[in-house]
Amino acid sequence: MPARSSCATLLEGGPGLGSDLPAGPGVRVVEGAVARCRYRLTPPELERFRQLGRDAGEVVGAFAKSLEPGETELEVARRLNDALSSRGLHSVVTLVAADERLSKFRHPVPTSRRWERVLMLVTCARRGGLIASLTRIVCAGGASDELRRRTRSVARVNARLLAATKPGAVGSELFSTVAAAYAEEGFAGEERLHHQGGACGYRTRDWVAHPASAETVQPGQAFAWNPSITGSKAEETCVASADGVEILTNTPGWPQIPVRFDGSEYHSPDVLEL
Repeated sequence: MPARSSCATLLEGGPGLGSDLPAGPGVRVVEGAVARCRYRLTPPELERFRQLGRDAGEVVGAFAKSLEPGETELEVARRLNDALSSRGLHSVVTLVAADERLSKFRHPVPTSRRWERVLMLVTCARRGGLIASLTRIVCAGGASDELRRRTRSVARVNARLLAATKPGAVGSELFSTVAAAYAEEGFAGEERLHHQGGACGYRTRDWVAHPASAETVQPGQAFAWNPSITGSKAEETCVASADGVEILTNTPGWPQIPVRFDGSEYHSPDVLEL
């Protein structure tokens, strides 16, 4: 493949030994070049990723529907990790936020806080080297109007990001897209409160979109966007192509928010009422 052959040329053309991590005197750090070799997933990799995404989506969905208020975030995280492990998945990142912590933290490490009303689950599930990331929010009883409003705004921001994830798109342009979408929803500046996600595959993120990013979207490259508005969030893993994005982490039976943009319809996970 062209992307991989160009990386090989770059690595072979330099003196000495190259490594993707600092490894001592005389060793060049070539992590960027190594990463670019894996940006375009091969057909077998894509098939493995699709199965990984299906399994992760199914496990998280089934697990979420079994939840009951009263468990601590730590207990929820442990049980979620166990559920994923039963399908051969290892969660390299597990985040859980209960109630008011959902509004306070964008990257919530689980604590001894017991959940009562609202709970957010996040996993970056790995199998065979590939990593699929997804986020789901559940509510015991009916979700508040404010949570619904913010979740629908996040879905519209997510739709704009998914629509813009086309081969050739530049990271800085994608960041501008998401910033403008937040502003249009009445939540200007939310893009500065947490990273918005980016390219993924064999890492949770190979690069994230930011104002100075010169990275470009490749055909067959995986992405995990995670737009968030204080108190809500959307996250799925997808693959980019000239025909649009393919969502890999769908959860059967999970409520969806459809958003029509630029002639296509994009779906984001809604709050699941238990």
